[in-house]
Amino acid sequence: MSNEKKSPGVGCERSSPSSSRTRSTSGGGVTTTPSASSTRCSTSASSETPTSSGEAATPAKPEGPALARIVAAANYTDHVAAIAERIGEAMDQATVHGLLVDGVHALGAEHAVFVSFIRDNADLSTCRFMLVCEPGWCQRYLEAGCFAHDPWLAYAAHHSEPIPASSLPVLDAEGQRVIALAQQNGFASAALVPAHSGAGHSRISLLCLGSPQPGFFDGEGFGRFRLGARLLAAELHDWWLARIRRELIVKARITQADLELLRHEHQGHSSKRIAAELNVSKSSINSRFQRMNMKLGVPNRRLATRLAVECGLLIG
Repeated sequence: MSNEKKSPGVGCERSSPSSSRTRSTSGGGVTTTPSASSTRCSTSASSETPTSSGEAATPAKPEGPALARIVAAANYTDHVAAIAERIGEAMDQATVHGLLVDGVHALGAEHAVFVSFIRDNADLSTCRFMLVCEPGWCQRYLEAGCFAHDPWLAYAAHHSEPIPASSLPVLDAEGQRVIALAQQNGFASAALVPAHSGAGHSRISLLCLGSPQPGFFDGEGFGRFRLGARLLAAELHDWWLARIRRELIVKARITQADLELLRHEHQGHSSKRIAAELNVSKSSINSRFQRMNMKLGVPNRRLATRLAVECGLLIG
């Protein structure tokens, strides 16, 4: 994938797990982190019993849904929790990606897409991906214009409950096209696991777990699966939010004085009132806002404040 723009406000940047690069711009962007080889071998749930010469083959008894068997393992929850716990301590994206791969496989899935985005804000929206699937999926996704019509992202933007994707009705043709593309890339069955920031934040994440086996996430076993998946999604979301916050502070060189101005703006204070409280001139306050807007790459102080809230620098 290249840095070429694929649609207005959306770009796709590819980075390797060993040396990840990210781009955070006010105009929006996408960071993808392709997995190395993340495919796994699996065995069939049914087989034939070996027989002696002349005897008819006797089918083995069904073992039940694959997911139900996986989550029944005694250490299932502890294994997933141990992986999720390590995410918060990770120092770089490569480490987090490796833990994502481990977590996906510990949960029993084969593929995953973790995407973090901003809800209802086309001007500032950034969409960042980590992939445990075919990395070309992101290219095809953007070329097909899926972002604006993705029913799974739409679900995550307004709900927090993990669900099998099959339980989400999708009636429009555009949404069905997005799902068909996912199914072609290892998500014949999918589980949607949203993660939201605290009150006042519009930063949303979605951990989409996939299996090439149709119906894998439907029925028995999903209850226990969702507990581990939700924990993994929450830890990934918190790590991304902390990373974005660090990027903003470092790249834009946001100071405590800047944050004080943003807090005033967030409370609806005018330049005149801010100047009076800080004992400076109104023109000085306006100049400081202009400089800060330039550092953040936004056109006005309102969007500067909104960006600070979305990145967790201010409490919404």
